[in-house]
Amino acid sequence: MTIAPRLEAVLFDMDGVIIDSEPLWSKAEQQLLARRNLRHSPQLKTVMMGLDSSEAVGFLIKHYDLKESVSDVVEERNQLIAGLFRQFLRPMPHALQLLRSVRDSQIKTGLASSSPKELVDLALGRLNITGLFDLILSGDQVARGKPAPDIYLTAARKLGVSHESCLVIEDAPHGVAAAKAAGMCCLAISTSASEPELAAADRVVGDFDQVNLQTLQELMQHRPQRSQSTQRK
Repeated sequence: MTIAPRLEAVLFDMDGVIIDSEPLWSKAEQQLLARRNLRHSPQLKTVMMGLDSSEAVGFLIKHYDLKESVSDVVEERNQLIAGLFRQFLRPMPHALQLLRSVRDSQIKTGLASSSPKELVDLALGRLNITGLFDLILSGDQVARGKPAPDIYLTAARKLGVSHESCLVIEDAPHGVAAAKAAGMCCLAISTSASEPELAAADRVVGDFDQVNLQTLQELMQHRPQRSQSTQRK
């Protein structure tokens, strides 16, 4: 006999899920590299998506053989993206409607972002949506960033729910990998990465207008389930 888990919490990534920021991150990196007379490669986007700031910058430093410290470049990159957030930040289409419907249904909501706390606070404050989340976690609040499962396991623990009862919404391959490593159901939106790149997710959609609360609940019901004998006591 198998027991379908009940949906108790939805955990949202931020960049590319709640906020339409992936083009802004690319712009910030273009500006950072232009200051060094270097050209940004579009192929770096998929590799860096979902990584925390230190890991992403470490990759840039290695790729371009920069003779600078990670901390200095992280600070510069964060300043550039913060400026772009203040000018151009907007929510992903239909994302806030989904967030509010989850919230209104009494299902717990969490934000689990690879971005540093200062940028998470800035983004949520600009959109006035901080209060829509029961929990907010940033990449600098966990030991290991995505694709490690730390941020999602920490979110479940802090929300007081089991990992089996959580559904994650992601847009990046590293984020999907983190969700699946945490043993969670994962819905991916293919606005930033391609559907094949997100194939590890339980379902991939092209836009949030294809998703509602019923979609999330049905996805939880139809994902591969553990037998009753192996359920935690």
